Amino acid sequence: MNRLILLSWILLFSCTEKNSINFISDAIQFHSPDTRGINRYDTIPIDLRRSEIRWKGTKLMGLGKHEGEIKIQKGVLVQRNGQWSGGNFTVSMNTLTVTDIPASDPIPLRNLTNHLKGEDFFDVERFPVSHFSITKFEPIEGSFYRVTGILEIKGIQNTVSFAAESRGKTISANFKINRFDWNIAYEGSWADRTLVDRDIEFWVKLVLP
Repeated sequence: MNRLILLSWILLFSCTEKNSINFISDAIQFHSPDTRGINRYDTIPIDLRRSEIRWKGTKLMGLGKHEGEIKIQKGVLVQRNGQWSGGNFTVSMNTLTVTDIPASDPIPLRNLTNHLKGEDFFDVERFPVSHFSITKFEPIEGSFYRVTGILEIKGIQNTVSFAAESRGKTISANFKINRFDWNIAYEGSWADRTLVDRDIEFWVKLVLP
């Protein structure tokens, strides 16, 4: 059984046309379309306690930055005949935290956290979850893959593509998105549009059972 290998990170995802897709609910069951078992689908849930997503945003062309974490609410990877073929993940936007401001500075920590969760950025009150649905795994070399899928943030779906690498039971990836493609601060203040850099960088680690 091939294991997805952790990605050599930073990969720019391409956002092309928007797509319509249904994401997983609490569980997904895949059944072989062939009674003889020629096509076998296996759904593997990730370990939510040990899996993680980290983010970083910069400003003034990288002269300043903020970093944080966000939690995966649920997620599975899918194999067809022992080969990676898909996956679905839901992220709880309400779990967004800032990690580079210490708890000893509660006012700036609270202000930035609320700003990121607010309408100018992720608007978590209206969009409490984001989704990523993998549509294709393409082997690159060795245990490296190119992963393609639909990323939905704030109800906006764009296609993204990035490299991934797997080591043992750990699957990791690193990629950037252009926040304007998901209207993140698109209608915010002049400072949000110009002083804050366009890219948001993500590090994803998925741990399998």
